[in-house]
Amino acid sequence: MPATPVAAIIGMGDAYASRDNRKDPMQLAVQATYGALADAGIRKNQIDAVFTGRSPWADKRSQWSNIFISHMHMPVTIDSEITMHGAGLTSSIAIASQMIAAGQAEYVLCLQSDATELFVDAVAMGAEADSDPQVEVPYGATIPSLYAQAACRYFHEFGITEADLADVAIANQRWGVRHPHAAKARFGEIDREKVLSSPYVATPLRRWMCSTWGGGTGGALVVTSPDNVGDRDGVVYVHGYGSASTHEYLTDRMNLRHSRFPGLGALPNLTHTATAEAARQAYGMSGLGPSDIDMLQLSVNFAHMGPIVLEDLGFAKKGHGIDIYREGRTAIGGDLPTDTNGGWLSFGQPGISCNMDSLVEAIRQLRGTALGAAPATRPETVLVQGAGGMLAAGSVMLLSSAA
Repeated sequence: MPATPVAAIIGMGDAYASRDNRKDPMQLAVQATYGALADAGIRKNQIDAVFTGRSPWADKRSQWSNIFISHMHMPVTIDSEITMHGAGLTSSIAIASQMIAAGQAEYVLCLQSDATELFVDAVAMGAEADSDPQVEVPYGATIPSLYAQAACRYFHEFGITEADLADVAIANQRWGVRHPHAAKARFGEIDREKVLSSPYVATPLRRWMCSTWGGGTGGALVVTSPDNVGDRDGVVYVHGYGSASTHEYLTDRMNLRHSRFPGLGALPNLTHTATAEAARQAYGMSGLGPSDIDMLQLSVNFAHMGPIVLEDLGFAKKGHGIDIYREGRTAIGGDLPTDTNGGWLSFGQPGISCNMDSLVEAIRQLRGTALGAAPATRPETVLVQGAGGMLAAGSVMLLSSAA
């Protein structure tokens, strides 16, 4: 059993948008927040602090957290954006738990929303969003082409192939086709031939190995002390967390020669991520390890990141994460169900809210209220891994239905 929890999530709300049901990031955030407040059984004037990830791509106003509380007519003692790329959103729960433990807050609201493709030219914007303006942008680097460099190195070092990555896409799509809001659900299940015949986006990554933009999503969580749960149902406990950030641009990563994080391996490399250090912290805090985890919700925006993240989390030795997919362990009926809403590969990335989508899915699975497929046995412990940037930042959150 896990150690004493450090915080409790007592309220969760989610919201969704599509081309036929357009909602902007603020509408999604408000809808999710009112859902979370109702779920927690509290009023908005009981919220002491609000934390978001960085401002949505579909609403680039700075101080977005402040704009949100203004829109809600909800003064708080502090609001802020936690901006380790997408990983900051996952870490907002860590900041909330620290505030609560220090006696500075009773209820903290963590939220995120986005609807990128519904309101902006996501392709044009994405081309330079995570590229170094001096040494990458002039060469036309795109997000897929930068991640493809890491994939090429991973292939070279460990003998991974395109056929191996097809197994990742197939496993995620089998979950995704069963989720009502998954962006790729309409395409049905896929096989290796389908994946390997899809066109290259950036060699060696083919279309089915890349995530797509989703419509729009919003999620909100009410966090409090484990001692403040009362007789509520559906409480999800936070048992451990960790985070790390190592660089900004991929070029900077290749110039990284020394690190205080041993999990990054021998430097320089493109086959280890900050998630390894985040996992070390989370396991150490919780007393849990990989063998205690029933389910995973990962940040797999490109197929090679699935095995790399599994390795960094300690589920396989470096270079052997693909075995977990090959053996069907992540799939429906497997002993390690992973990305049960389809993950970023099949559920899609509505924007910066994709890390919240993983948290929402984890909580729904723990509560037994999944919108899509669920394993035969409800999980008791779920690991949520958040990521952001060009392998830049990682966060890990260990959640459980047991106190």
